[in-house]
Amino acid sequence: MGKLPYRVTVFIVLLGTLYKVRGGETPQVVAFQASDGMRLTADYFPPPDDLRTPAPMVILLHMYRSDRRAWQPLIRPLHEAGFAVLAVDLRGHGESATTETRQRVLERDPKLFREMQNDLRGAYDFLAGQPRVDRARFALVGASIGCSVALQYAAQDRSVDAVVCLSPGLDYLGLDSGGDIAQITGRQLLLIATEDEKDVVYTLQKRGSGVQVQIPAGTPAHGTDMLGVVDRIERDVVAFLKSAVGEPSAALVCGSINRDVYHEPDSAWVQQIAPSNLRYYSSAAEAEARGLRPAKSKGPARTGGEQRDSGRRRSGRP
Repeated sequence: MGKLPYRVTVFIVLLGTLYKVRGGETPQVVAFQASDGMRLTADYFPPPDDLRTPAPMVILLHMYRSDRRAWQPLIRPLHEAGFAVLAVDLRGHGESATTETRQRVLERDPKLFREMQNDLRGAYDFLAGQPRVDRARFALVGASIGCSVALQYAAQDRSVDAVVCLSPGLDYLGLDSGGDIAQITGRQLLLIATEDEKDVVYTLQKRGSGVQVQIPAGTPAHGTDMLGVVDRIERDVVAFLKSAVGEPSAALVCGSINRDVYHEPDSAWVQQIAPSNLRYYSSAAEAEARGLRPAKSKGPARTGGEQRDSGRRRSGRP
C-alpha cells in the first residue's frame, strides 16, 4: 500500500485522538459470538493498568437504531472508576448487523429483540474470560430498548449486581419490562428519565424491588441522548454502580445461570459445569438474597446442559 496523503493521515490521527479524549481510553475493537452463533462486534476497555484488584465488569446496551458509539461520554468516567467496560453493537445494529438482521430491525421484529438475550450471553462469556476482571461484580447499563434487554437478562441471570436504565419502557418492541423487573430480587436498580417520561419509571418502580428513580430537570432527552446534556448524569451513574457492585470479596460462591443452588468454589461441581453457565456471587448471603440455596454436598451436580465439554475450562477461575 502506498503512503497515505498528509491530510488523510492527519485526519485519521485527529479522529483517533478525539475518540480517546471523548471515550476515555482507546478501545480494543473485539468480535465474539452470541450464544446462538451470531457474530457481534464491541468496544472493550480493559481494567486500568494501575488497578490493584480485579475490576468489576459492566456491559453497555444501546438504543434502537443506535450503536456502541453512543456510550462515549460514559466510558471515561466508568474506566477511571476502575471498571472493565464492554460496549456492544447488538444484533442488527452497527458492525454487528447483517443485511437480514438490519432489515428485521427496521421491521421492528419482536423475535429479533428477544434474541438479543443471546447477545448478552455471548458478551458475558467474552468479558468474564478477560484477565484482571472480577466475575462476582457485574453490572448492566441500558438505554431505551437496551433497558428492556438488560432487565430481561437480569431476571434470568442472578449474578447481575446492578442495572441502570436510561429511559426504560414498559413494553418496547415486544419486551415486557414490567414483568421482568418484578422478577429481579436482591439487586439494585436505577431508572433515569426526564420529566416527559417519568410515568413509565414510576410504574416500573412499583413493580420492582430495590428500585431507585431519578427524574432530572431540564430539556427532555431520551436514552443516551441524556449523556453530556443532563447535569451530572455520568457521575451519578458511576457512583451508583460503584456502590452497588461493592468491594472485592474473598468469600465467593458459585452457581449456574440455570439453577437455584450455589456451591463453594473448590467443589467438584464447579469442575463439571459448562463455563458458559458458571456464575459468581460475592458471598453466600448475596446468593441467598437472590433466591439461591446452598448445595447439600460438594459432589458434582450432573444435569442436562451443565456438564463441561471435554477439555473445556475457563482460565483464571477463582
